[in-house]
Amino acid sequence: MKGFFTLFSHYILMVRRSVATTTKSLAFIMLLVTYTANASEPVPSIDIHKIKPSELLTGPYSYYVPPYSYYYFHHIDKLDFKLDWIRRAGTIYPLKEPTKSFTLNYTYKNHTYTLNDYMKRNAVTGFLILKDNQIIYERYFHGANQHSRFLTNSVGKSVTSTLIGIAIEEGKIKSVNDLIIKYLPELSASGFSRVTIKQALEMASGLDLTYDPYDLNSSTLQFNTSALTGVPSLTNLLKSLKANPKIEPGTQFDYENENTQALGLVIEKAVGMPFNKYLEQKIWSKIGAQSDAFLFRAKAQPDQAAYGVLNATLRDYGRFGLMIMNGGSLGENRVVRSSWLTESTTPVKFAKHADENEGLGYGYQWWIPSSNSDHAFKALGIFGQIIYINPTKHIVIVETSSWQKPEDDKQWTESSKIMDAIVAEISRK
Repeated sequence: MKGFFTLFSHYILMVRRSVATTTKSLAFIMLLVTYTANASEPVPSIDIHKIKPSELLTGPYSYYVPPYSYYYFHHIDKLDFKLDWIRRAGTIYPLKEPTKSFTLNYTYKNHTYTLNDYMKRNAVTGFLILKDNQIIYERYFHGANQHSRFLTNSVGKSVTSTLIGIAIEEGKIKSVNDLIIKYLPELSASGFSRVTIKQALEMASGLDLTYDPYDLNSSTLQFNTSALTGVPSLTNLLKSLKANPKIEPGTQFDYENENTQALGLVIEKAVGMPFNKYLEQKIWSKIGAQSDAFLFRAKAQPDQAAYGVLNATLRDYGRFGLMIMNGGSLGENRVVRSSWLTESTTPVKFAKHADENEGLGYGYQWWIPSSNSDHAFKALGIFGQIIYINPTKHIVIVETSSWQKPEDDKQWTESSKIMDAIVAEISRK
């Protein structure tokens, strides 16, 4: 019940800030009570055409927010979207089943918690720990299971970065120093006219954008409108963007979905095939995936989404993490050169993001903790999606969650605490 009252308190704060009607608010409270009491039952269906773009990430009626997200974060295919499938192929890369139970204690804010406490405190839907190809721990919550395909939001940005490296190695893209408009001349009149691939990878494009899901005047609303409705198209949205005259590209970190979407369009133009098919051919068919994966977009959206809409099983995210951990290879298949991964996971000097207790650097669409002797790094997505990769200790951790808010510095910090505790516990054995 403690988890319920925490969710209830968060919701009351949200209602006070909301302009939603009393009827809608009461209905949402009743839904929250019902679903929290019995999380194994799916929430009532959502009509995506009734979601307000201004409330896509903040609710109360959206598949991105609890209690709806407890179900839809592993059932996106039940919504009225177009799915771009990424088919598996070949032999499944084997993961060894757990041989014994795993638990630990960790300390956060002077309190000691268990691994089970972490799952409850952070609305975890799936959690997987790998030591090389040995499964150490695997748990599912809120009706999910080993076959569920989880939405991981901006974790997909790290996948897009990997595809850029592959396209460069194949000679389809000449260099990270190429201007984006070399491949997308249709963006020549936009703010991307002066931006290189490298600068977009580093989230340093100098565009006149403001990412804030709570600010109706930010560029987030315009992007969410395109993503949810398909109007304007993602390409036309990028065409409309302006440069910030006060910021030169490559000089200032500014995290924006538009950068990664431009990279996805560059990939399509350079390799001459749809984004999902290139991902299927160059990554998914080579990591021994056990299941098909998919991207999604509005049915009226002509452009595939590359900024973070990947849905896959927990174990397949783990296989992707193992491939990255092993320097770009898994089993007998080499996916991407190791030097690209080294370059991608080296933090840019200006890219600092401070959460409550930890500084995170940024590379090519990867997050890198600043105090980090193991050269561990992460792919992160809003609402608590994580692939943690520790090449030194040979550990990969995958977490999918349904947080109350898109970004929560306290929860990001607690996630870092549990990852560090897991690595320490495994390393002791």
